[in-house]
Amino acid sequence: MPPLAAWLRFPARLFFRQVDERIYAAVRMGFAAVALLNLLFLWPDRQVFFSDAGLIDADVAQAHGYPAYFSIFAFARSAQAVSCYLLATAAALVLLLAGVATRLAAFWALVWQLSYIARAPLVTTGWDMVLHVFALLLVVSPPGHCWSLPALLRGGGKARPAQVSAHGLVLMRLQVLVIYWQAVLTRLTKPEPNFWNNGDFMSYFLLSHHARWPGPWVLEFGPLLTLATYTTQLAELAIPVLLWVRKTRWWGALLGCSLHAGISVFTRDIEVFSLAMMMTYLAFLRAEDFHAIPDRVRRWFARRA
Repeated sequence: MPPLAAWLRFPARLFFRQVDERIYAAVRMGFAAVALLNLLFLWPDRQVFFSDAGLIDADVAQAHGYPAYFSIFAFARSAQAVSCYLLATAAALVLLLAGVATRLAAFWALVWQLSYIARAPLVTTGWDMVLHVFALLLVVSPPGHCWSLPALLRGGGKARPAQVSAHGLVLMRLQVLVIYWQAVLTRLTKPEPNFWNNGDFMSYFLLSHHARWPGPWVLEFGPLLTLATYTTQLAELAIPVLLWVRKTRWWGALLGCSLHAGISVFTRDIEVFSLAMMMTYLAFLRAEDFHAIPDRVRRWFARRA
């Protein structure tokens, strides 16, 4: 095949090659679990964030919607309506986790993400945007029927997993790369004083109210925290590349999980962000992992027995 023809066919081979549907099922279940946990964290403040009696005026949120305002909370404005909508969303996420009415449940999750981000933009965080994007990607991806309650009830637990299009996984992996690299690029291009460029970010952060244990003890570790600042930037550049390469993806997952576990240890109220980012790593699984992982777990327990 001529080189030009091979390059022209590369996008089709990349996006539409066949992959194990269990990868999609793993992402679906991981997303549903994290999104449900996020909803549980929002539940105590639901009236403050989303109802007409809350903190943010609905008309102001609607006027500042960009490029357009789309939110179910334009209609569900009373305290009772807000509670009912969150309960219905929780039910949809449980269905998504179980693989029941998967496409409809994923669409409901997407509408939920869009709705609360538009209604309460002041309380929107980084993990809200991660969940929003992955909800959209789940809508356009094969659902992964093999790991679902209907398949279990049909006795299909031992059935051979189907081979499905890889387009959704490719988009998810690209999105992970964009998340990390955009974060690094945004920090590098900030105007002075840029605490990421001069290595002072970790010191200032651990002295702030966002830190779990702020205090003067931070001042004793200046050089180490400077190293941590630069190491974080390098890690975020490396993680998506390591994840994408078959031979290094487990190192990428280990590096990413270590980074986000460290962030959760030293930062207050950000555990959902760490779980949301770890959830995205499920998109980098390969078919052989579904045999290799159980085998390694069994060998680990056997050695200790």
